[in-house]
Formats: sequence, C-alpha cells, structure tokens
Amino acid sequence: FPSFVAVSRDNGVDPLLILLMLAAGAFAFTPAVPSGTVHFYRYLLKVGKAAHPIISCDAFPIARMQNGRVYTMQIPAGRHAIITSENPTGIEVDIEAGKEYFIRIDYSPNASFALRATPVVVPVELGREETKKLRPLDGWLVEDATCGK
Repeated sequence: FPSFVAVSRDNGVDPLLILLMLAAGAFAFTPAVPSGTVHFYRYLLKVGKAAHPIISCDAFPIARMQNGRVYTMQIPAGRHAIITSENPTGIEVDIEAGKEYFIRIDYSPNASFALRATPVVVPVELGREETKKLRPLDGWLVEDATCGK
C-alpha cells in the first residue's frame, strides 16, 4: 500500500480506507515469540581443529561451528533437540523465555578425531567465563537462524 492516508472533508482519516488496509494486512504484525538466548561455542583446541560440525536444533541446521568461536541466537521457549553432525544422539534442552543458555561443543582432548563433537549444556557463569575470549562465528558458516518443530 502507498504510504499516504486518505483525508475526508472534516480532516479525519477515512474509516473505509483503514478497514481496507486492515483486511489486506497492511497493519499486520507478528507477535513476539517468547524465547531464550542460546550461545553455542567451541574451545580453541587442537583436537578436531579443522572440523566444522554442523549444529542442528530440532533437525534444522543452525551453523557449522568453528574452533574457538561462539554463535548466539534466540530460540523459542520449549523443549528442543540439539545435535551435531558428528553426534546425532545429542541432548534435549528445555528453553525458558528470557533465560540465557550456554552449549559447548566438546571434543575429548585425549581422543582421536574419530570421537564425535558432543553438545554439552554448561552453567551460565562458566559459559560466560569460557566465551569471553572467543571470537564470533564467521557469518558464512551460519546455516539457518531458526529453530523449531
């Protein structure tokens, strides 16, 4: 719709135009979905250094995780399955609206590359401390910014 407003003779807004615009969805809005903030991250380690495991939420690929990086996104409240391309078993996380979560993608430091990247929920304070020196994930590695069933 053009960005003009019809004005009637008495300098008021034409109610018919408003009804037509409402019917056409000109004033449509999407209500905010309650969500939590989730930080996915990997330590800067030698094990699995060149790997970029794909993190998925409810079967939606989110990002290919770089070594020593962090990726933050909003995830709708509710129970979500977080897996990696190397560990399809993954974990289930109950996201609550307005809360913050840290999910570390772990490789066992004593293991060979054959062992899988595993998502692990860590306490908020520990996650904040561990992500302080990590750089943000490169944008080209973000697969999709959604998570949902």
